[in-house]
Amino acid sequence: MKSFIKRCLVAVMIPALLVGMTVFSAGAVAEEEVILSVTAKDIDDYGFRGAVQSALDEAAQNATAELPYTVTVPEGEYDLSYVLRVYSNTTLDLRGVTLKRSGAGAGNMLRVGDEDGVNTGVTGYAYENVRVFGGTFDGNFGENTIIKAFHTKNFTMDDVTVLNEKEGHMTEFAGVDGLTIRGCIFQDQRLTPGNYGYEAIQLDVLHPFHITNGRCEDLPVSNVLIEDCMFADMPRAIGSHTAVHNRPHNNITIRGNVFNDMSSIAIQGLNWTNVTITKNVIDNAPRGITLYSEPGGCTYLSGKLAQKGGTQSHVTDAYQAPGKANITINYNILTDIGTSDDKYASYSSQGIAVLGEKLTARSSVDSGDESGGLPAGDYYIDGANIHANFIDVRGNGIRIEDVRNASVASNEIVCSKNTVHKDNYYGVVVRGNASASTVSYNTIMGAEVNGIQLDGTNGGSVTKVRFNRISNCGKYGIGVYDMSIDKIEDNDIMGTKNIGLFADGSKINYLRWNRIRNCLDSGIWLTSTTTATTVKSNTTVSCDDSNSFGRNTAQSHYSSSSALTTFYLPWDTTDKVGAKMGVGSMFHIAPDVRPTNAVATFSYSSSDEEVVTVDQGGMAYAVGEGQATITVKSDNNITKKYVITVEGDGGVSHLTAKPSAPVIILGDADGNGTVESADSAMLMRRIVYIETPCDDVTLSRGNVNDDLFIDVMDVTYIQRYLANIDTPYEIGKRIK
Repeated sequence: MKSFIKRCLVAVMIPALLVGMTVFSAGAVAEEEVILSVTAKDIDDYGFRGAVQSALDEAAQNATAELPYTVTVPEGEYDLSYVLRVYSNTTLDLRGVTLKRSGAGAGNMLRVGDEDGVNTGVTGYAYENVRVFGGTFDGNFGENTIIKAFHTKNFTMDDVTVLNEKEGHMTEFAGVDGLTIRGCIFQDQRLTPGNYGYEAIQLDVLHPFHITNGRCEDLPVSNVLIEDCMFADMPRAIGSHTAVHNRPHNNITIRGNVFNDMSSIAIQGLNWTNVTITKNVIDNAPRGITLYSEPGGCTYLSGKLAQKGGTQSHVTDAYQAPGKANITINYNILTDIGTSDDKYASYSSQGIAVLGEKLTARSSVDSGDESGGLPAGDYYIDGANIHANFIDVRGNGIRIEDVRNASVASNEIVCSKNTVHKDNYYGVVVRGNASASTVSYNTIMGAEVNGIQLDGTNGGSVTKVRFNRISNCGKYGIGVYDMSIDKIEDNDIMGTKNIGLFADGSKINYLRWNRIRNCLDSGIWLTSTTTATTVKSNTTVSCDDSNSFGRNTAQSHYSSSSALTTFYLPWDTTDKVGAKMGVGSMFHIAPDVRPTNAVATFSYSSSDEEVVTVDQGGMAYAVGEGQATITVKSDNNITKKYVITVEGDGGVSHLTAKPSAPVIILGDADGNGTVESADSAMLMRRIVYIETPCDDVTLSRGNVNDDLFIDVMDVTYIQRYLANIDTPYEIGKRIK
């Protein structure tokens, strides 16, 4: 076994020296570390597991935060018959290595730390700074979780492939603060109905029913980043089915991942707070994204966990009103949701759902896993922003229940009939004592029942329902029941199989400027139990009974449409003439027509589809950096143009003046407009996976040789440019 100390990245700079140039200092961007190399001879002498574990044990004895160890393994394919254990301040570098679990039913392949008892062993975050870099873990369809980490602070997986799991999780984490999983592949996970190992990445609770050989404690999972990963052929990709009462899993970001062929759901959260789920692509799943509060089952009392583990309880077991959840679900693309049924449980199909729960009595305790026993109370979710998602679904597009301070805006929802799980399905449904500030600017097509269902039977309210474009619904365009709503205005509804806009037992302050056409029953119908303060200037055209407004007279409404004279893009003010978008972000264009009784259809086009694409529902999607103009054209040839600059990987900001074209300079890794030594330092930080203040799109400008990778050769060419040495690439020059 060979070891040496690497200082300040000298080893990885060697390729730069080979091209005959002076290497400029990138700064001390890494601490000293010990490289401990397992050799082929070590493996021949001691066997693969013995040789690698010996190196990991040496690291366990000597590694510190100031002097971490990296254990490297020679490339190749190896059988692994017993678990590898990794400890604090250690990186296991498995690039080019494939590990195959020996025999079905074999144990874990990699675990952080030692095996403990239920009430003996480490507590808190006993292990820290553990990283797995590269490698393939082939579980060979053994029936134990492949990778586990408990009682750990800062666990990272980079570019790891995990394959072939049966009846268990692919990876499992409990009591982890700082979990980063980047660029990993998870594929082929089999689960027989009745078993519990649904998730490829499971955020769990330290209880022996779920976590064997780990001490029981009430530690949640916190500070999670899962990005740029691929998941295929499994029940659930990322999620939780356990939580701690009054101690949520916290600060969770899931972004830029691809999910294919789930048999249950792509992302399922249980008692998560401060959540961002963005720019993910989900294709073919019974359900897409669902976040729950604290359900009566599956949630543990802190006191019970502490008593069982002989550990400290950190929160009360009494009911406490939930704190802010701060959930943001945006810029996700969901397709083919609900084409198959969830074979593990009877869930209704849905694209995106955020669901609280109200317990009227203490929940029962599960005799199997001891969860439950929560006190009665309203376990609502406070704060959910669901916007700018594209959802192709056979089921509910977006569903929120028992949620406070929600908003559902600028989503495009395309519905088809569900043939595998019968239910009443809606484009957007708000119910179960949910309150929302807005349900606006959504395009909803083909909902099985109502396009928008607002049900306040158990309480709830919505402030604004505006600028939604709803078509071809099985019953109503908008259905309102026992709900308090301030404004229902400027909605465009067409082609419903029943009434365009229906309200029963509700209170509405303003119902105006809505355009409803081609419905098989009344345009608008308000029952005698609905109180509506201002009902005026609504247009109903070609409905079975165009003049029906319930108790309201038709004199203040329109039964025929006017020709469109102008329209505005895309929100309440007319001075937003441009936008800046991050790559992967979306926004929905919903024209505001004039006069208010004008009925029009619109088409959309982009001047450069390599920068921005736009579909015929008006959803604009930022594809790559650059500038493009979106043209919106009405059916009577009135047009508006909207200039969009795509730069970086952030969200959408709307501008009051035409945005300047982006300045993209080859080699300018930090995006400040100049190629300088800081850019080479920035790239070196990226190469060794040290956090940078810049996003990946900005850093990609440092990929000067356009080989799809940021590597040492890019640093070399930038250094040559700074030293006035010719390069074959136009470093320092503006590119598209």
